[in-house]
Amino acid sequence: MRVRPLRLRLLSRARAVAACCAFGLLAAALSGCGPLSPPQITDVFPPPSQGAVHTNVPLEIIFTVPMNQISVERRLTLKNRKGRPAPGCDLAKAWRGRPTGCHFVWSDGGRIMRLVHPTHPWAVVTTYRVNLAGGVASRQGAVNALSHSWGFSTEGGPSLSSIFPANRGVLGPDQAISINFDRAMSLKSVVSAVSLSPSPPGGYSIAGNPKVPGRFLLNPVHPLQPGTAYTVAVSKRALDVDGNHLQASARVKFTVGKLGSTTTIDFPAGSSPSDYTEVLAASPPQVPGDPPALRLLATAPAGQHYSLAAVSPNGQYLATELAGAVGIEVTDLATGKASIVLGSAATTTAVWSPDSQQLAFLAAGALRVYTVVTNVAVTLSAPASLGGPLAWRPDSSVLAAVASPSGSASRVALLSPALRAVTYLGTSAAGDEGSPVWGPQGTSLAFAVGTGASPAVWLYQPANAADPIHLLLRNAGQPLAFLSSGSILVHLSSGGLVALSPTTATESSVAGAVAREYPVYAAVDTSGRELAYTRAAGGYMELFLANQDGTGTVPLTTFGPGQPLNAGAPSFAGVGG
Repeated sequence: MRVRPLRLRLLSRARAVAACCAFGLLAAALSGCGPLSPPQITDVFPPPSQGAVHTNVPLEIIFTVPMNQISVERRLTLKNRKGRPAPGCDLAKAWRGRPTGCHFVWSDGGRIMRLVHPTHPWAVVTTYRVNLAGGVASRQGAVNALSHSWGFSTEGGPSLSSIFPANRGVLGPDQAISINFDRAMSLKSVVSAVSLSPSPPGGYSIAGNPKVPGRFLLNPVHPLQPGTAYTVAVSKRALDVDGNHLQASARVKFTVGKLGSTTTIDFPAGSSPSDYTEVLAASPPQVPGDPPALRLLATAPAGQHYSLAAVSPNGQYLATELAGAVGIEVTDLATGKASIVLGSAATTTAVWSPDSQQLAFLAAGALRVYTVVTNVAVTLSAPASLGGPLAWRPDSSVLAAVASPSGSASRVALLSPALRAVTYLGTSAAGDEGSPVWGPQGTSLAFAVGTGASPAVWLYQPANAADPIHLLLRNAGQPLAFLSSGSILVHLSSGGLVALSPTTATESSVAGAVAREYPVYAAVDTSGRELAYTRAAGGYMELFLANQDGTGTVPLTTFGPGQPLNAGAPSFAGVGG
């Protein structure tokens, strides 16, 4: 940190003598007091007795008048207490213009002299003595015959401020490891000084935070293995931007929790919105400016793409299906064990139960439910007219689907996997029903009625015996989820996201267009407090995280030419999901 130079304002002979006498009482002060003769020194930097200074600051002397530069340079000496010069800085070579690690720079018409050392800073934790022998002359020939001397000290090398996670802490497998230094560091040296063991499959990258000097993020390509103990080590090879070594090395041991132990948003991604070849997990930045934390959960074989990808709410299981493949594959992300779900070929839609124990899916028009513990899928309803989307009640006991009986409008159907009972909802309005979404307590079910771009939103509340099914708002849009305020997130036909109040039947904007690009897919966590949505940005479909009212938006992806991907429909896993 630059410390403001001490100013010696020699306005009169008496004040100059007094200043010199005062400085003579201090060991680190300017010496050589005498008759006031031009030229005079008014400022020096680093200043005497002002505390330790950074190792990259230049030596600076300010005179009252333009100087004969060579008369100053050849009379300047700089040594530490052991009589050694600054690293790589030969002053005799510098004033002769020969190559060395430092050089003189003059400014302000010749009044200010700086000794600059861009590649060879001062040594750390060192006291230097500057001497300027008498005989320096102004450009007009006036000579100051007095000698001047002062000293300054430098600070120590960089040190580690913190590492996240802390020693014996727990890290989410999709979280970044943060390494924080007390000053700006060389990224190249940090990369060589930091190691993670055991080395994760796929490796990892290290990037700096452009908004926080000295902060670096270690991001594995794949999620770290849950339950595994890891060690991150930082050696003294780490250098600050001035070339000073880290004062002390560090080692931190930590374990890894399951995916979703922190807020995690999973989503498919690919070269186009209809060709998803990867499944990714994203977690929000720990501090502003952190690069997005993305983990690769699965990659489709060359030449193939996913028709289905869904992570269970607890973050443990990943269900995928390749287009044209034999069926759904469920992978335990903690162990890597995979199972094929029988009877799931040509699946059109699938959704995990909130307790992550059941996967409901539609295959060839039949609704089937796969149970993880038994590894068995059973048919819940077999009419070919049954369709999606599917929605589980929060207690995982009832499933809402959409049935289309022959010759009649579609109806929302409620199915119980345990009882295998089916209940059809009906409205007083003639029109197709669809897009069912449950409220957080399972006491309300919102759904759309109408075939147009802006259907009406209706509400089913079985506890309300007087009016269990009623209209909320005509020409509202497609309901997506409930928010924590009790309002319903609705996707407008125009593309915007709004919150629909069940009590006032009014809408308030949540996420609108940016540069004429509207949200496409959206999801809400189980608390209803966070919202993830996709929107085109810079030619790519990017993923964003926001509060339930649309404030606090942060990007979770930064796709571009170097990573030409498009984000698909998101869902939450784990904490808040």
